[in-house]
Amino acid sequence: MSFKIIETDDDVICVRLSGQMRFADQQALQARARALIDQGKEVRVLVYASDFQGWERTDNWSDVGFLMEHGDDIVKMAIIGDERWKDDVFLFVGKGLRTTQIEFFAANRGSEAEHWVRA
Repeated sequence: MSFKIIETDDDVICVRLSGQMRFADQQALQARARALIDQGKEVRVLVYASDFQGWERTDNWSDVGFLMEHGDDIVKMAIIGDERWKDDVFLFVGKGLRTTQIEFFAANRGSEAEHWVRA
């Protein structure tokens, strides 16, 4: 598994993800977002998911504390990856259950996703 926060550009957190996402990866991303929220930033997340293979199997995923406390503090989220994961990703990030604008972009639409998340 490879998870890396590749940059934080003002209020945009850019993440590169491949393989299976681990709960520890989610916690790292949430910690970075929480730090920006605490600074008063309007947080945006841009995820580059290549060769994504889902989420590790663990009971920890039922922890929705961050989503309940800060889910609506994230303004936009763009996920770039294989279309076969779109519905599962939308369920995972709570699209439709929070005010965050969340969009999924095919791998060949990365520049469009970056423009959208920053607009």
